[in-house]
Amino acid sequence: MNSSKITRRMCIVFVVLQLFFGILIVRLFLVQLLHGETLRKRAAAQGETRGQPQVKRGLICDRHGRVLALNGGLISVYADPEFMISAPEVVARKLAPLLDKPESEIASILHKKDRKFVWLKRNLQYSALTEIHPLATRIRGLGYQIHGKRFYPKGELACHVIGNTNFENKGIQGIESRYNDYLLNKNSEPPPEKPKFSEVVHVAGKKQPVRPPAFQEIDEDSNTDGNSVILTIDEYIQHLTEQALIAGCKEWDAIGGVAVVMESKTGEILAMANYPNYDLNRYSKSAERSKRNLALWMRYEPGSVFKIITAAAAVNEQLMTPESVEDCEMGTYRVPGGPVIHDVKPNGVLTLGQILRKSSNIGITKVATRLGQEQLDKYTRKFGFGQKTGIDLPYEQIGSLYALKNWNEYSLGSVPFGQGISVTPIQMLNAMNTIAADGLLMRPYVTRQIAYRDGQPIKQFRPIAVRRVLSKETAKQMTQMLVGAASLSVKEKAETAEAKEYQVAGKTGTAQKAEKGIGYANGKVMTTFVGFLPAEKPQISIIVVIDEPRGSPFSSKVTVPIFKQIAEETIRYLNQHSVFAQRFTSPISVR
Repeated sequence: MNSSKITRRMCIVFVVLQLFFGILIVRLFLVQLLHGETLRKRAAAQGETRGQPQVKRGLICDRHGRVLALNGGLISVYADPEFMISAPEVVARKLAPLLDKPESEIASILHKKDRKFVWLKRNLQYSALTEIHPLATRIRGLGYQIHGKRFYPKGELACHVIGNTNFENKGIQGIESRYNDYLLNKNSEPPPEKPKFSEVVHVAGKKQPVRPPAFQEIDEDSNTDGNSVILTIDEYIQHLTEQALIAGCKEWDAIGGVAVVMESKTGEILAMANYPNYDLNRYSKSAERSKRNLALWMRYEPGSVFKIITAAAAVNEQLMTPESVEDCEMGTYRVPGGPVIHDVKPNGVLTLGQILRKSSNIGITKVATRLGQEQLDKYTRKFGFGQKTGIDLPYEQIGSLYALKNWNEYSLGSVPFGQGISVTPIQMLNAMNTIAADGLLMRPYVTRQIAYRDGQPIKQFRPIAVRRVLSKETAKQMTQMLVGAASLSVKEKAETAEAKEYQVAGKTGTAQKAEKGIGYANGKVMTTFVGFLPAEKPQISIIVVIDEPRGSPFSSKVTVPIFKQIAEETIRYLNQHSVFAQRFTSPISVR
């Protein structure tokens, strides 16, 4: 081969190389100038996602620090096919055993070069990070996100109080919603609204904050700085309340029910149970009706249990005493210009105490006549009806005072014994508790404390009296009448010592169920028993409401046995925990 041919070929190779390098330089220039900023942002975003995991929510605990809600670490793997330069088949071969997905499926996703973001696998256990992380640092366009999955170790327990979170890690119900920003350690939540009342009550005594267990003991991989929420709920009392309610609803084939236990002198909620309930860990698979917190959400006509409001108003206004009498007309009475009302059994002349004990509609209507519309309206509102109780849970309803607002000749023959108005179970319990609290309407609450991760308190919640409704003397007189009305006592069921017996002050109510467009539905009733004990020195107030028990029986057969079971177990438990029980005897000061 002559030298001229060699020279010509070398020139061709040189030209080709020059063209190649020229194209490469132009390409680099275009990438740097036109696409550099976009690529830098994508690379930075990928690094940030790896380095900044989603904030995990804080703990939710019962009053003794028992954990009811926590987080478990998870990771999700994603890719940017357009940004990735490695062969999809090679990447798929490395990822398949880690993601537990076929290579062909992963490769097919990675071949979509027109896509800038695709999920390869979501919600892997946190332990997979040790193998995913090295690959993500070596393979351009491959990344992962660390996040937390909410876990509820007690399943159904207190589900309507605790609530749930959505896929964005945001609380949507219950405490998860009410204190969402605290659980995520955000500072955007405004301080709670200050009470618009003249009296504020505090329980004396030293602060004894409940310290939740260190988060590291539960989730070693967690780096959350979310705050913990400590509830007033007691896990044991909540459990026994739920079991008694569920058993009672199933026995009577009821469509729903509520049972709430409150500390009488403070308004702390020790248990709040609803039927039906659901597993917090299976929220998306649960029926919608089971997710409603009926204690706050259900509006119903209370029936005869509302007679305590009418009676208390008359006594407090000194219009009557427990010994004052009314002629109950032997069971049939026409309200002047209004309807004819009836008693279940014919009664003659009864004292006010007997009117409550025999639950006379006629007797209480005549009591309301002494009061008049203005005073009846005034006391109904003073007891908290027609307004929210202020409990620190979302979606509380206010009920309806329709028959009071639209007063006519029929209102007098309905409102005094709980018809023509609607209430919620928490309102009805709070009204009865006013008598147990010496005439003070307390604000119910379910949160004792919000604390940092190490247990140091951020916010401490204290008892608040909304207002004085009754004098102490009236509350005492009402208690005595309600002991007679309930005719119920419970035993402590002590295991070693002789069983103590406690008198209950309470009232039953069996009301026809009103349905929109129908009126009072035939054969459908709401049964209620609400009361407190021990009557002479109240510790706990309890309400039980059962929706449509089979056979329309009276409340004395349906709700009273459930109330008694909850009361006996609760009083035994509280008296066994002397330190806890001391809080009931703490003096209350008004300022």
